[in-house]
Amino acid sequence: MRRTIVLVLLVSCVALSLSAQAMGAGVFLGQPSGLSFGVDLAKTQGLDFKAAWNLGTAKGGAAIILQGNYELFFPRVLVIEGQNFVPFIGVGAQLAVADGSLGLGIHVPGGINWRPRTVPIELFLELGLDIGLFPATTFGGSGGLGVRYRF
Repeated sequence: MRRTIVLVLLVSCVALSLSAQAMGAGVFLGQPSGLSFGVDLAKTQGLDFKAAWNLGTAKGGAAIILQGNYELFFPRVLVIEGQNFVPFIGVGAQLAVADGSLGLGIHVPGGINWRPRTVPIELFLELGLDIGLFPATTFGGSGGLGVRYRF
């Protein structure tokens, strides 16, 4: 827990040094649901973090899931009536604590992102491939809809 707090503070300090509207915070609704934080590194790349939970695991317990992803954005690929819908793909790490056990794996997200020009929000749809590495090799999926306030 202490390491998680230090990591969040470190990411926040780096993010605060970036330019206006280079970051956003909000919610991710889906599997799993939780809090979302994004930081733009450039026009075509960024970092995405999620702290999520699942209160209905297979064993009847709860799970806490932390994800950190490096993402590539493809702006101007899908422009509809002047609005830029930006596809993205990424790769990152996933840490899960569920039913007293610890899991570590790879998360491969992909989706589409939309930032309206007139309001400081971001909407995104994400689907992800989850590859568990520890304690066993497993494959799964995740996905949902997210919204972030950009600042």
